[in-house]
Amino acid sequence: MFHLDIHAWIEAQQTSHGVRHDDYAQYHAYCTRRLARLSHEKEAKQYLVHSNKFASPRPDAASSTENNANQNSKSDKESKKKKKSSGSRHAFCTRSHDTFALVKEDENGDPVGGGAPVPHVNILWYLLVSAERCWAHSNQLQKSGTAKRQQVLKKLKRATEWAELLLKKAKVSADTASIKECEAYCAWMSANYAMEKFKYHDASQQFARAMTLCFDLSEEDSSLELSHEQLDGDNDQVENEAARRLERHDLFVTRAETVLRPLFRYCQYELKQAGEATMEEPRLRQSQNGESVNEASDDNAVIFRDQELVLESKQLRVLLLKLQSLDNETKDSSMDNETKFLTALSILDDALDVVHSLENGLAKLNSGPAVQAKLHQYALWKGYLQYTKTRKVMEHTESLLVSESEEGGSPMGPAEKAHVYDALLQHARSLLALPRPGQESSVSEDDEFALQVQANILRLRALKTFQMGWYYYTRLRKYAAAFALMEHSAHLCKRAQEEIAACDEDMPHCDEFLAELEGLPHQSAIAAIRAAHALQQRQHTRKLKSVGANDSSSAHLKPITTDRPLLLRLYDMDSGSPDAPIAELRPIPLPCKPVFYDLAYNYAIDPSNSIDAVEDFVREHTISRSSEEDDTNEAPDKGGTGGFFGWLTGN
Repeated sequence: MFHLDIHAWIEAQQTSHGVRHDDYAQYHAYCTRRLARLSHEKEAKQYLVHSNKFASPRPDAASSTENNANQNSKSDKESKKKKKSSGSRHAFCTRSHDTFALVKEDENGDPVGGGAPVPHVNILWYLLVSAERCWAHSNQLQKSGTAKRQQVLKKLKRATEWAELLLKKAKVSADTASIKECEAYCAWMSANYAMEKFKYHDASQQFARAMTLCFDLSEEDSSLELSHEQLDGDNDQVENEAARRLERHDLFVTRAETVLRPLFRYCQYELKQAGEATMEEPRLRQSQNGESVNEASDDNAVIFRDQELVLESKQLRVLLLKLQSLDNETKDSSMDNETKFLTALSILDDALDVVHSLENGLAKLNSGPAVQAKLHQYALWKGYLQYTKTRKVMEHTESLLVSESEEGGSPMGPAEKAHVYDALLQHARSLLALPRPGQESSVSEDDEFALQVQANILRLRALKTFQMGWYYYTRLRKYAAAFALMEHSAHLCKRAQEEIAACDEDMPHCDEFLAELEGLPHQSAIAAIRAAHALQQRQHTRKLKSVGANDSSSAHLKPITTDRPLLLRLYDMDSGSPDAPIAELRPIPLPCKPVFYDLAYNYAIDPSNSIDAVEDFVREHTISRSSEEDDTNEAPDKGGTGGFFGWLTGN
């Protein structure tokens, strides 16, 4: 039994020879050349070539020739002429009785040799190319506009006859799949002929039959899926078979949707305009076990960016199971973190290689909706694996910030922490370049994944800016730059908290990120930087004044201060002398009531109850609202400072 990929061959040749651009003359010429090449095959030449070398006249014709030779008594010269004319090379020689001549019939009216299989596959291809040649010629005549309609109908009728003969020969010489393809092709050709004759009801039936057969051909290999999955140690064969099924599905579904369905709808429209009955439009049938397949795939699927990625590859499923078991061991055991980290990266690299090989296998197939959807799914798989790998690298890198202090080693300085956060920031920004489910170039407002990544980027920017500001403050003593960095870090921290709180609860480490941002000492750091900046300015002014002092008698008037702030001198040894540099700034005298110093002394002795004592004292000595209004009316022009501070200063 022969096998013919009819629709795949037609799609490839029509695309390559001008049919897509309505250049039917080019396709007509190609079919003519193709017929010549098919007929010169050694084993098929005697059935396809018009030559006296392969001529085998019918038995009844041979017997009639012998009777005529016995009855007629002519000269030898005339008999030689007859013999030469009957066996001449340029004379038309009919094909033998066991071939596929359309006009030759036996005594019962059936085509001669209709039930005998063809000896060579080129005979079937010859019939197909002949039908395509007639179809291309009819379209060429129709596009020219000069040919009569009867000529177009004649060519379409001839193409239909070739297609019907192809189907008859395929039923006894080809396999089941080829027979079904021949049926779909014959139905399509018959529908074209009926539509050209304005028989829209017959054309609709033939187009519907062709669409149904194409849908059946797109699903005919689904039953072979389980048998291929049961093969052990032959993953390449399984992947090739899956790719072939996908390509066939894409081919037939695309032909049914883009070629046959528009013609079917046109015929239905003409029937509606004529007031005749229409028929139901064929649709792609769902598999009978579709629900069970979907339920089974829920356990073998991964959700990434609101898209379900199905685990179809056995190798990929095994690698993800290894990664999952490694994560479980990480939570339950005290295994070395570095070993676990390197093992996880190795597994993810192997999974990326598997997906890349699957993607390369599909890239060789003809492009179509199903192939493009599968390629997009593989791109999402690569994005998911790359996201998992990047997230593990970020978690491992961020753990280095606290691992040194927990193990008893020296903690990282602000400069080292700033470099670590900069590396984390680069990894986080790379996540925005991962494949998206849609085709949008910008980030959608509904893309929760992108929103979470952007919130994490804001968090890392806030932490990096804080460490840079602290480094400028403690090491470089550039207080102006440190103050600007701290204010910018506080602004980024506020934005990051809002973005993280707005994300869904499935954001990894959401609560930890919020607690980390809330624990940043922005206010105290900004206050310390302001004090240090003021001290630096006063020291600079004092140095300028000391340079201008000429006499040494004024040397004792210089304030005793130091260039280092108090925060950096907490552990310095105090000599106990009255001129020890303890205070950052010179004390500024402030006139207050004596009771203020009593309250301050009580707070220094007992800070736990001093606040209550201050509140009670203020409440007792506070003037009531009515008396305050009276005093205000009596002395409206008396100025002063109000509030608790004004009361203490006596204003």
